[in-house]
Amino acid sequence: MQTEDPAPRRRDMSRHLPHGGMPLLERLGVSFSRAEDGSSEGTWRPAAESCNPNGAVQGGLFGAVFDAAMSMAIHSALPPEDSCVSLELKASTPGGARAGDTLRLTGTVLRLGGTAIFAEATATRDGELVATCSGTFLRRRKPPRLA
Repeated sequence: MQTEDPAPRRRDMSRHLPHGGMPLLERLGVSFSRAEDGSSEGTWRPAAESCNPNGAVQGGLFGAVFDAAMSMAIHSALPPEDSCVSLELKASTPGGARAGDTLRLTGTVLRLGGTAIFAEATATRDGELVATCSGTFLRRRKPPRLA
């Protein structure tokens, strides 16, 4: 991970595990086990409600899950007073998934800039790539307190 910060303070992400504070992720079957040093890891066991009528996981849900994986990774690298919002996500699902599959999720910060942050996320099943995503995020810095 490249960073433009000399040695930023890191936030403790343990209170955000396993669902990032998002009940939707829990309902979808997502559980993050780690978020630190600009990366996140977790699993996704898609629930039946994640699937379209043909039984495949709806592609847009990969975007929501990947957004969370990248956000967890980014927030683990930001100082506690900063945050981010997603600006653009591009997901591809070359492998596809079905309800009950066990997917390994990873999120990684590629560049932690002063304004723009670039990250990526992947989902694999038994070592095979199922889906991938790249994202651009806007860094929000908390203004300094005036004395």
